[in-house]
This record gives sequence, structure tokens and C-alpha cells, in this order.
Amino acid sequence: MDREALKQRARGISLGLYAGDLGALAATGQGARAMGAQILHFDEMDGNFVPAFLGGAPLVAAVRKAVADAFLDVHLMHARPLAQIGAYVKAGADLITVHGEAEGAGQALEAIRSAERPVLAGLAMMPQTVPDPALLARADLILVLSLDPRDGSKPDISTACTRLQALRDSTISTKPLLAFDGGVTLDVIDEIAAARPDMIVSGSAVMKHQNPPAAFEQMRAAWQKAHK
Repeated sequence: MDREALKQRARGISLGLYAGDLGALAATGQGARAMGAQILHFDEMDGNFVPAFLGGAPLVAAVRKAVADAFLDVHLMHARPLAQIGAYVKAGADLITVHGEAEGAGQALEAIRSAERPVLAGLAMMPQTVPDPALLARADLILVLSLDPRDGSKPDISTACTRLQALRDSTISTKPLLAFDGGVTLDVIDEIAAARPDMIVSGSAVMKHQNPPAAFEQMRAAWQKAHK
């Protein structure tokens, strides 16, 4: 599958699996696919770049084995992402997103784009990060965060939506996909969808809901309505 075909698959609601049952992650992935989730999101945290530690390429590989047809969206919140790219490619990631604030972000993007098979290269940015045009030009997808996971700040949905539109205007020549992450709940999904991101990431709002399939369908319907 080439990069353009992958970009078509990377559109919709990306469901955060780690908000589900970590003790049965493969089954969690299968359940997500059963309720219609085609994009499965993994927040990979190194305990250095961000305080929390969670994830690992073997977990991504386990989900890949359990749901071979899913699009696996890996968000590397790592201080030195370059060292981990090969492991996540081997694990089956379809999209690997690194942070513009991380050491060697440009090299990491190039490593993703030159992987042994097509993998999308994503660039994530914290709310206060000034976009680097050189990094933006290398990205297949730009992930706009509404909060800074390093300091526990609250999401600023409206500011992030405005930023997303500004990035759409400033990257018109390269046309990367645009994604939104942070604080995505059922209460704000309509506002976020109205900004028309190609991808919206949500975890707990669906996985910890009393009726996850209904919550996911509400999010998917909001995204689809905005993209008609």
C-alpha cells in the first residue's frame, strides 16, 4: 500500500486503546474494530519527555496480530524518538507521530518516510510550540494538541481549533493531513469536528463510557457530518 492510500485510511476517529483494558489489549483492539473503529491509537510515553510511562512496540505488535486490517496510529511522546522508529515499523504501525519538541525530530521524520514499507510520518506540536516550516514540510500528518501532557494543563479546545485552521492555510502547498488530540469528549466533539480535522483522537470518552459503541458512533457521526 502506498503513502497516498494510507492517507485515505488515516481519516476519521482514532480510538485510544490504552484507555481500555490493558490486561487484555488484543481483545480490546478486536472489540474496537467490532464497534466500527478502523483507526486504533497508541499513546507511547517514555517517562522522560512526559512524566507517564506507558506502551511499547510489543504491545502494538500484539494488536497488529489480533486485528490485521486496522490502521495503527502510534503517537511517540518520546524525548529521542529516532531510536524507536525501527521497532514500531516492525511492530506494524501505519502512522508514527513524533514531537517537534523532541531531539532529532527531523531525523525521525526522515527515518519514518524511508522505512522498509510505507508508513506515514506525523508531527505533533504542543500548544505553545512555534511551528518549524522545515519540519512541517516533511510531515504527512500534523497533530495539533489542545493541551501539554508534560504539565497536566487543561485542554483549550477553541484555541487548538483556530490553530488547526491556521496550519491548514500555511501548509496548502504540501497538504498534510491534520489531526486533533486532547480533551476530546462527547460535549465538545461537534466543535472540534466543525474545524474539519482529518483525524480526531479520543480515548477515555469512548472506552470508559458506559456504552462505548454508542459513544463512538456519536463521535463518528459528528466527524462524518463535518466532512460531507
